[in-house]
Amino acid sequence: MKRVLVTGGTGFLGSYLVKSLLERGAESVVVPTTNIKQKKSIDLLEVDSANLSIISGDIRDFDFLQRLFNEYEFDAVFHLGALSEVRKCQANAKLAYDTNIGGTVNLLEVIRLYGKVNSIVVSSSDKAYGQAKVPYHEDQPLMGRAVYETSKSCQDLVAKSYHHNYDLPVVITRCCNLFGGGDLNFSRIIPNTIRNILNKKPPMIWSGAENFIRELLYVEDAVDAYLSLAENIEITKGNAYNIGSGEKTTIGELVKKILDLSSQDIDIEFRHRTFPEIDDQYLDSSKIKSHIDWVAKTKLEDGLKKTITYYENMFKNNII
Repeated sequence: MKRVLVTGGTGFLGSYLVKSLLERGAESVVVPTTNIKQKKSIDLLEVDSANLSIISGDIRDFDFLQRLFNEYEFDAVFHLGALSEVRKCQANAKLAYDTNIGGTVNLLEVIRLYGKVNSIVVSSSDKAYGQAKVPYHEDQPLMGRAVYETSKSCQDLVAKSYHHNYDLPVVITRCCNLFGGGDLNFSRIIPNTIRNILNKKPPMIWSGAENFIRELLYVEDAVDAYLSLAENIEITKGNAYNIGSGEKTTIGELVKKILDLSSQDIDIEFRHRTFPEIDDQYLDSSKIKSHIDWVAKTKLEDGLKKTITYYENMFKNNII
């Protein structure tokens, strides 16, 4: 992978992916963004910018993508670009569907027409399964109902369609919840909890959600999985893969664990939930282990320790 396009490359996972690609010797990494000024996640990682191009552009704009593929000869594409905040999707369904579904169609259609790409990794989500039986298996039907879930179900199906109908080298990822330093979406449970604790405020859980089960994956493990799937594209193309750690916890237990690791004794605050949420979410990730021998390396507690230390340093130095 020498000439790489990463949509969503200024986001949390995308920033780590861009950094890893450059560290592995990519000659050119191009990252389109709708707001060239909003790239703090990638700046925080101190990514070497010598072979990195962050350009203004929108995956909803088919003409922009045409121009992009006429200018660059990409050999690999990682499609992470999406509207991913559940509440924002629920509040603006058209924007969510235009971005997450329409943007995916635009990108894959331009690749079909103009690209000579060796590998395409499309980032779906465990949310694509919807309120389904757990653990999720890749052969289960995709049953998203809330707006974000539905957008990911449809994106997933679109990506499969482009492989089966046009033989594009597409592989689909369905990750569990990711965490790690540099996640600036403080609506997510881990960064929100850590920020509150560091500010001596009570961590917050939505009322009724404390017993919901979640599986969590450290962000660097997710990057390793994405790269491994792309590097083994002759094996992985046409497939969807669950990517998880195998470690499950309830939301309540997770918040208590962060409090313990932070050596803080603060009461948890419960608030009324105003948006839809899937009860239990965890994966069977045996397929990716079977196909390419990939497993997560970072234990939940170790990842949480790294993440807490990261935010402690960032807040102490007023960087975020």
